[in-house]
Amino acid sequence: MGKITDLNITGRLKGKYEAVLGDAHQFIVAGILMRLGFIVSLVALKGEPFDLVVYALEKPGGKVIPLRCQIRASHKSLKFTAGTRGGVDRIYKPDIKKYKYTTEHNDLLIGVNIDTLDLYLVPTKFIANWGESRAFSKLEPLKNNWEYY
Repeated sequence: MGKITDLNITGRLKGKYEAVLGDAHQFIVAGILMRLGFIVSLVALKGEPFDLVVYALEKPGGKVIPLRCQIRASHKSLKFTAGTRGGVDRIYKPDIKKYKYTTEHNDLLIGVNIDTLDLYLVPTKFIANWGESRAFSKLEPLKNNWEYY
């Protein structure tokens, strides 16, 4: 019997499978957040800098705030950049389309560890002075940490 974290047991082509895997992790994260009691809305448009809108309480009894969340799945680290794959023009020129997320793009990056399905909740404002990625091992305080603010 396989594990829930087994990958591509059907043998899909790598490119097609990668797209499906990204969508799967968006649904997994949405489901986890809904189980925790959050109101979650999936973004219908592909290519936006956020995948979900999560409605969270600022403080218990406080106002509800919408958080634009970008889901990023990986085995070892959370990437803070986008724009390096997909789209019609598949010839890539370094630093033309690639960009690093800022608070103009989204409010929260949610890293999914593909091997464990742990979630790393990283406020986008944290990454301004960080590089292009950070190992999950360095994000341990943010692992499954639902105290966003």
